[in-house]
Amino acid sequence: MADCYRYLGPDERFRANAYAGAAQTLRNMQEPVETLANDIQQLEDLKTIGKSIAEKIIEFLATGQIQTFEELKKKVPFPLLELMDIEGFGPATLRLLHDELGIKTKEELVAAIEKGKLEKVQGFASRKVEKLKQALKLDSAKKRLPLKEAERIAENLLKAIKNIDGVKQATIAGSIRRKKETIGDIDIVITADERKWTKIINTIIRLKQAEKVLVAGKTKASIILKTKQVQADIRLVHEDEYGAALFYFTGSKEHNIQLRSLAKQRGWKVNEYGVFNNKSGKKLAGKTEGEIYELFGIRFIPPEERIGGNEINKAMNN
Repeated sequence: MADCYRYLGPDERFRANAYAGAAQTLRNMQEPVETLANDIQQLEDLKTIGKSIAEKIIEFLATGQIQTFEELKKKVPFPLLELMDIEGFGPATLRLLHDELGIKTKEELVAAIEKGKLEKVQGFASRKVEKLKQALKLDSAKKRLPLKEAERIAENLLKAIKNIDGVKQATIAGSIRRKKETIGDIDIVITADERKWTKIINTIIRLKQAEKVLVAGKTKASIILKTKQVQADIRLVHEDEYGAALFYFTGSKEHNIQLRSLAKQRGWKVNEYGVFNNKSGKKLAGKTEGEIYELFGIRFIPPEERIGGNEINKAMNN
């Protein structure tokens, strides 16, 4: 909801800040918010949560949705909002793309770039379009590196990240972890105290290895490295989300889809934050990858075997 209000512009700044603050408060809670579901006063007593937001939390816990949010999503090109943290492409730029070209999704944006439509919009110089292409990884196929070379570059970056104050765990994910023959980009997953996330992101984008910053948000940084101009995507998560994030960002995409399909059959959902019961919202696993596989009754599948073939069926325990 905060992102929706950010997109709607300066007149909605107060609401955007209010919902962002509430989200932060909920993330920092030690106990599940469900424990306060029947006490609006206790919810209001939480920092940054007023009566209106407390009512919406209760509405969500009771019905699984927030009507105001559903209405908001009709007013904005919701699938585009994930791009707001790309440097140089904030709410105003996305509104311009939507108003001038009718772009509503990331896929439509990619198609517009490939057809050269963005250059016709005032304010979209070729340099800005090139930066957006890099952020969307449209040129990644042209820059694939041999595994050994990519590992060397990734390990150098990982070492620098592990030396940043506040970083607790950091692991290379993506196709490097799956030992693919060629690599398009580098993925690294980090855990740290949330209070230090902003400082860590700011340190990462200033590392000597970084040549250009594509994205610098609260939970993610995307940079172009000086070595081979390879892109590195770094994501920050909570400790109890580490396994889920590592699984999600390791892939392969096909392997992840198969596990999500299995989860759906059981009334669960899987994302980068964990495995959840659809009905109750309760988190079932996510701290480690082993915990996730164990929940499904599957032996641990090494990253290099996660190809989206028959590996899940073969690993199912009786």
